[in-house]
Amino acid sequence: MGTNAFRAPGLTFELEETAEVTTVHCKGKITLESAEFFQSEIRDRVIPTSRGKGVDVTRRIILDLSQVSFVDSTGLGALLSVWTAAQRRSVDLEIANLSPRVEKLVNMSKLDQVFTKMKGLFGAK
Repeated sequence: MGTNAFRAPGLTFELEETAEVTTVHCKGKITLESAEFFQSEIRDRVIPTSRGKGVDVTRRIILDLSQVSFVDSTGLGALLSVWTAAQRRSVDLEIANLSPRVEKLVNMSKLDQVFTKMKGLFGAK
């Protein structure tokens, strides 16, 4: 299992990687100030670009948002952007452990219908 940490203005995230799943533990706010960095790091470092012969590549990514206190409209766009990038590379990207405030925003924007919902995790407190 490998672990890497990244920092953007108002947001930190740590990767927990296994052969089966990569979990991105996010802490802070996903806003205009952090969204671009968040998107580029997830696309470039987390979502695999190819399967590679004989090399295990994670095909499932979980964004753990339990420590994300706020997401603005730019942050919602960033979440959708990384989901789209994952789909293009045949990777399942899920969101999990939303705070009540973030869950309400995700539901209002209908993004809950876009993301794969992990049974028992999506919206868990």
